[in-house]
Amino acid sequence: MPSKLFIIIVTWNGEKFIHDCLNSIYAQDELDFDIIIVDNNSTDKTKEIIKSSFEKVLLIENDENAGFAAGNNIGIKNALDLGANYIALLNQDTEVSKDFVKLCVKHLKENDETGLVSPIILFPKDDKIWFAGSKIFRGREILKHPTTKVGEHTNKKCSLSNFGGNTNADWIPACAVFIKKDVFKKIGLFDEKFFMYGEDVDFSLRAHRAGYKLDIESNTTIIHKEKYDSKIKFNKGLIKKIAYKFRARYIIISRYYSFKEKCYYLIKLVYTPIFQLAYAFRKIFS
Repeated sequence: MPSKLFIIIVTWNGEKFIHDCLNSIYAQDELDFDIIIVDNNSTDKTKEIIKSSFEKVLLIENDENAGFAAGNNIGIKNALDLGANYIALLNQDTEVSKDFVKLCVKHLKENDETGLVSPIILFPKDDKIWFAGSKIFRGREILKHPTTKVGEHTNKKCSLSNFGGNTNADWIPACAVFIKKDVFKKIGLFDEKFFMYGEDVDFSLRAHRAGYKLDIESNTTIIHKEKYDSKIKFNKGLIKKIAYKFRARYIIISRYYSFKEKCYYLIKLVYTPIFQLAYAFRKIFS
Protein backbone atom coordinates (compact mmCIF):
# COMPACT_ATOMS: atom_id res chain seq x y z
CA MET A 1 0.00 0.00 0.00
CA PRO A 2 1.55 3.35 -1.03
CA SER A 3 2.39 5.85 1.70
CA LYS A 4 0.09 8.84 1.94
CA LEU A 5 1.64 12.25 1.25
CA PHE A 6 -0.01 15.60 1.91
CA ILE A 7 1.51 18.77 0.44
CA ILE A 8 0.72 21.87 2.50
CA ILE A 9 0.96 25.41 1.16
CA VAL A 10 0.26 28.51 3.24
CA THR A 11 -0.91 31.35 1.01
CA TRP A 12 -1.19 35.07 1.54
CA ASN A 13 -1.80 37.41 -1.40
CA GLY A 14 -0.07 34.99 -3.73
CA GLU A 15 -2.10 35.48 -6.90
CA LYS A 16 1.00 35.99 -9.05
CA PHE A 17 2.57 32.72 -7.81
CA ILE A 18 -0.07 30.14 -6.94
CA HIS A 19 -1.13 29.11 -10.46
CA ASP A 20 2.43 28.22 -11.54
CA CYS A 21 3.15 26.58 -8.18
CA LEU A 22 0.15 24.24 -8.32
CA ASN A 23 0.59 23.46 -12.01
CA SER A 24 4.16 22.35 -11.33
CA ILE A 25 2.98 20.06 -8.51
CA TYR A 26 0.29 18.46 -10.65
CA ALA A 27 2.88 17.82 -13.37
CA GLN A 28 4.66 15.30 -11.10
CA ASP A 29 5.80 11.90 -12.36
CA GLU A 30 4.10 10.45 -9.27
CA LEU A 31 0.62 11.65 -8.32
CA ASP A 32 -0.05 9.83 -5.05
CA PHE A 33 -0.62 12.91 -2.91
CA ASP A 34 -3.21 15.43 -1.77
CA ILE A 35 -2.80 19.18 -1.44
CA ILE A 36 -4.00 21.31 1.46
CA ILE A 37 -3.84 25.08 1.11
CA VAL A 38 -4.25 27.24 4.20
CA ASP A 39 -5.02 30.79 3.14
CA ASN A 40 -4.16 33.52 5.64
CA ASN A 41 -7.01 35.86 4.66
CA SER A 42 -5.68 36.94 1.25
CA THR A 43 -7.17 40.15 -0.09
CA ASP A 44 -6.20 39.54 -3.73
CA LYS A 45 -7.46 36.80 -6.10
CA THR A 46 -5.50 33.90 -4.58
CA LYS A 47 -8.56 32.05 -3.25
CA GLU A 48 -10.55 32.65 -6.46
CA ILE A 49 -7.73 31.17 -8.58
CA ILE A 50 -7.58 28.06 -6.38
CA LYS A 51 -11.35 27.54 -6.36
CA SER A 52 -11.78 28.04 -10.11
CA SER A 53 -8.75 26.15 -11.42
CA PHE A 54 -7.78 23.58 -8.77
CA GLU A 55 -10.93 21.90 -7.48
CA LYS A 56 -9.04 18.92 -6.00
CA VAL A 57 -7.23 21.16 -3.50
CA LEU A 58 -8.57 21.21 0.05
CA LEU A 59 -8.72 24.95 0.76
CA ILE A 60 -8.88 26.13 4.38
CA GLU A 61 -9.71 29.84 4.69
CA ASN A 62 -8.55 31.69 7.79
CA ASP A 63 -10.45 34.80 8.90
CA GLU A 64 -7.15 36.55 9.69
CA ASN A 65 -3.47 36.31 8.90
CA ALA A 66 -2.49 33.71 11.49
CA GLY A 67 1.17 33.74 10.46
CA PHE A 68 3.34 31.18 8.70
CA ALA A 69 3.92 28.80 11.63
CA ALA A 70 0.27 28.75 12.71
CA GLY A 71 -0.91 28.42 9.11
CA ASN A 72 1.28 25.38 8.56
CA ASN A 73 0.13 23.87 11.86
CA ILE A 74 -3.49 24.07 10.70
CA GLY A 75 -2.56 22.17 7.54
CA ILE A 76 -0.40 19.64 9.38
CA LYS A 77 -3.16 18.82 11.90
CA ASN A 78 -5.65 18.26 9.09
CA ALA A 79 -3.19 16.09 7.15
CA LEU A 80 -2.41 13.91 10.18
CA ASP A 81 -6.13 13.52 10.91
CA LEU A 82 -6.60 12.35 7.31
CA GLY A 83 -3.92 9.67 7.68
CA ALA A 84 -0.75 11.30 6.36
CA ASN A 85 2.49 9.32 6.60
CA TYR A 86 4.55 12.09 5.03
CA ILE A 87 3.95 15.83 4.95
CA ALA A 88 5.60 18.26 2.53
CA LEU A 89 5.60 21.98 3.24
CA LEU A 90 5.93 24.27 0.25
CA ASN A 91 5.97 28.03 -0.24
CA GLN A 92 3.47 29.64 -2.59
CA ASP A 93 6.33 31.23 -4.58
CA THR A 94 7.94 27.97 -5.68
CA GLU A 95 7.92 25.77 -8.78
CA VAL A 96 8.97 22.15 -8.42
CA SER A 97 10.67 19.64 -10.70
CA LYS A 98 8.70 16.68 -12.08
CA ASP A 99 10.55 14.19 -9.85
CA PHE A 100 10.27 16.35 -6.70
CA VAL A 101 7.70 14.14 -4.95
CA LYS A 102 9.05 10.80 -6.08
CA LEU A 103 12.67 11.39 -5.06
CA CYS A 104 12.03 13.14 -1.74
CA VAL A 105 9.54 10.49 -0.54
CA LYS A 106 11.92 7.76 -1.73
CA HIS A 107 14.72 9.39 0.28
CA LEU A 108 12.66 9.32 3.47
CA LYS A 109 11.58 5.72 2.90
CA GLU A 110 15.14 4.50 2.35
CA ASN A 111 16.77 6.37 5.26
CA ASP A 112 15.34 5.33 8.62
CA GLU A 113 17.24 7.95 10.65
CA THR A 114 16.22 10.85 8.40
CA GLY A 115 13.26 12.89 9.63
CA LEU A 116 13.42 15.86 7.25
CA VAL A 117 14.61 16.13 3.67
CA SER A 118 14.78 19.05 1.25
CA PRO A 119 15.51 19.27 -2.47
CA ILE A 120 18.16 21.68 -3.67
CA ILE A 121 16.44 25.06 -3.87
CA LEU A 122 17.40 27.45 -6.67
CA PHE A 123 16.99 31.12 -7.42
CA PRO A 124 14.78 31.78 -10.49
CA LYS A 125 17.67 32.49 -12.86
CA ASP A 126 21.06 31.08 -13.86
CA ASP A 127 20.90 27.88 -11.76
CA LYS A 128 22.19 29.73 -8.70
CA ILE A 129 21.61 27.92 -5.41
CA TRP A 130 19.36 29.46 -2.75
CA PHE A 131 19.60 26.47 -0.38
CA ALA A 132 21.66 23.28 -0.39
CA GLY A 133 22.95 23.21 3.18
CA SER A 134 23.07 25.37 6.29
CA LYS A 135 25.15 26.12 9.35
CA ILE A 136 24.32 27.57 12.77
CA PHE A 137 27.14 29.78 14.10
CA ARG A 138 28.48 28.30 17.34
CA GLY A 139 31.23 29.21 19.83
CA ARG A 140 33.83 31.76 18.74
CA GLU A 141 32.60 31.39 15.18
CA ILE A 142 29.73 33.70 16.17
CA LEU A 143 32.22 36.58 16.31
CA LYS A 144 33.59 35.87 12.82
CA HIS A 145 30.36 36.79 11.04
CA PRO A 146 29.65 40.54 11.14
CA THR A 147 25.86 40.26 10.80
CA THR A 148 23.11 39.71 13.34
CA LYS A 149 22.22 36.35 11.78
CA VAL A 150 22.58 33.16 13.82
CA GLY A 151 23.48 31.07 10.77
CA GLU A 152 23.78 30.96 7.00
CA HIS A 153 22.99 28.96 3.88
CA THR A 154 26.39 27.45 3.19
CA ASN A 155 26.10 27.12 -0.60
CA LYS A 156 24.04 30.21 -1.34
CA LYS A 157 24.61 31.79 -4.78
CA CYS A 158 26.91 28.94 -5.84
CA SER A 159 26.28 27.75 -9.38
CA LEU A 160 24.54 24.36 -9.47
CA SER A 161 26.97 23.19 -12.16
CA ASN A 162 29.92 23.96 -9.83
CA PHE A 163 28.30 22.62 -6.68
CA GLY A 164 30.71 20.42 -4.73
CA GLY A 165 28.09 18.32 -2.96
CA ASN A 166 28.59 19.45 0.67
CA THR A 167 24.98 19.30 1.85
CA ASN A 168 25.36 19.31 5.64
CA ALA A 169 22.32 21.02 7.12
CA ASP A 170 21.78 22.32 10.65
CA TRP A 171 18.29 23.38 9.59
CA ILE A 172 16.01 23.02 6.58
CA PRO A 173 13.85 25.95 5.44
CA ALA A 174 10.10 25.38 5.57
CA CYS A 175 9.71 26.69 2.02
CA ALA A 176 10.36 23.13 0.76
CA VAL A 177 10.68 20.25 3.21
CA PHE A 178 9.35 16.69 3.49
CA ILE A 179 8.75 15.45 7.03
CA LYS A 180 7.90 12.01 8.41
CA LYS A 181 4.73 11.68 10.48
CA ASP A 182 6.73 10.31 13.41
CA VAL A 183 8.68 13.57 13.74
CA PHE A 184 5.50 15.48 14.60
CA LYS A 185 4.45 12.78 17.05
CA LYS A 186 7.82 12.99 18.81
CA ILE A 187 8.53 16.75 18.89
CA GLY A 188 5.19 18.40 18.14
CA LEU A 189 4.31 21.05 15.56
CA PHE A 190 5.83 24.44 14.73
CA ASP A 191 6.12 26.86 17.64
CA GLU A 192 3.56 29.60 17.00
CA LYS A 193 5.63 32.12 18.94
CA PHE A 194 7.28 32.55 15.53
CA PHE A 195 4.83 34.53 13.39
CA MET A 196 7.21 34.24 10.46
CA TYR A 197 10.96 33.53 10.20
CA GLY A 198 12.84 31.18 12.52
CA GLU A 199 10.11 28.58 12.96
CA ASP A 200 11.93 26.19 10.62
CA VAL A 201 15.26 26.68 12.43
CA ASP A 202 13.61 25.92 15.76
CA PHE A 203 11.76 22.89 14.37
CA SER A 204 14.93 21.52 12.73
CA LEU A 205 16.99 21.91 15.91
CA ARG A 206 14.28 20.17 17.95
CA ALA A 207 14.19 17.33 15.42
CA HIS A 208 17.98 16.99 15.55
CA ARG A 209 17.92 16.90 19.34
CA ALA A 210 15.34 14.12 19.12
CA GLY A 211 17.77 12.04 17.06
CA TYR A 212 16.60 12.69 13.50
CA LYS A 213 18.92 13.45 10.59
CA LEU A 214 18.34 16.37 8.24
CA ASP A 215 19.16 15.56 4.62
CA ILE A 216 19.28 17.17 1.19
CA GLU A 217 18.03 15.18 -1.81
CA SER A 218 20.51 16.55 -4.34
CA ASN A 219 19.01 14.77 -7.36
CA THR A 220 16.01 17.05 -7.59
CA THR A 221 15.52 20.82 -7.48
CA ILE A 222 12.84 23.45 -7.07
CA ILE A 223 12.79 27.15 -7.86
CA HIS A 224 12.15 29.66 -5.07
CA LYS A 225 11.24 33.02 -6.54
CA GLU A 226 13.53 35.01 -4.28
CA LYS A 227 15.37 37.95 -5.81
CA TYR A 228 19.08 37.27 -6.25
CA ASP A 229 20.04 40.82 -5.34
CA SER A 230 17.09 42.60 -3.77
CA LYS A 231 17.15 46.36 -3.18
CA ILE A 232 16.04 47.45 0.28
CA LYS A 233 12.87 49.54 0.28
CA PHE A 234 12.17 51.21 3.59
CA ASN A 235 8.47 50.93 4.34
CA LYS A 236 6.08 49.61 6.98
CA GLY A 237 6.35 46.06 5.62
CA LEU A 238 10.14 46.08 5.89
CA ILE A 239 10.01 47.30 9.49
CA LYS A 240 7.64 44.43 10.37
CA LYS A 241 9.91 41.88 8.69
CA ILE A 242 12.96 43.18 10.58
CA ALA A 243 11.01 42.99 13.85
CA TYR A 244 9.93 39.40 13.14
CA LYS A 245 13.51 38.41 12.26
CA PHE A 246 15.00 39.90 15.43
CA ARG A 247 12.32 38.29 17.57
CA ALA A 248 13.03 34.95 15.92
CA ARG A 249 16.78 35.30 16.50
CA TYR A 250 16.20 36.21 20.13
CA ILE A 251 14.13 33.04 20.68
CA ILE A 252 16.69 30.82 18.91
CA ILE A 253 19.59 32.30 20.89
CA SER A 254 17.78 32.03 24.22
CA ARG A 255 16.90 28.37 23.58
CA TYR A 256 19.96 26.95 21.89
CA TYR A 257 23.00 29.09 22.76
CA SER A 258 25.13 28.48 25.84
CA PHE A 259 25.83 31.34 28.25
CA LYS A 260 29.22 31.91 26.60
CA GLU A 261 27.66 31.94 23.12
CA LYS A 262 25.08 34.48 24.27
CA CYS A 263 27.95 36.70 25.46
CA TYR A 264 29.68 36.34 22.07
CA TYR A 265 26.46 37.36 20.35
CA LEU A 266 26.09 40.45 22.55
CA ILE A 267 29.65 41.46 21.66
CA LYS A 268 28.78 40.98 17.99
CA LEU A 269 25.72 43.23 18.32
CA VAL A 270 28.05 46.02 19.44
CA TYR A 271 30.65 45.77 16.70
CA THR A 272 28.42 44.72 13.77
CA PRO A 273 27.02 48.24 13.11
CA ILE A 274 30.54 49.68 13.28
CA PHE A 275 31.84 47.07 10.83
CA GLN A 276 28.97 47.60 8.41
CA LEU A 277 29.39 51.38 8.51
CA ALA A 278 33.11 51.01 7.75
CA TYR A 279 32.29 48.63 4.90
CA ALA A 280 29.81 51.14 3.44
CA PHE A 281 32.41 53.96 3.58
CA ARG A 282 34.99 51.73 1.90
CA LYS A 283 32.54 51.00 -0.91
CA ILE A 284 31.76 54.69 -1.36
CA PHE A 285 35.37 55.91 -1.46
CA SER A 286 37.11 52.96 -3.12
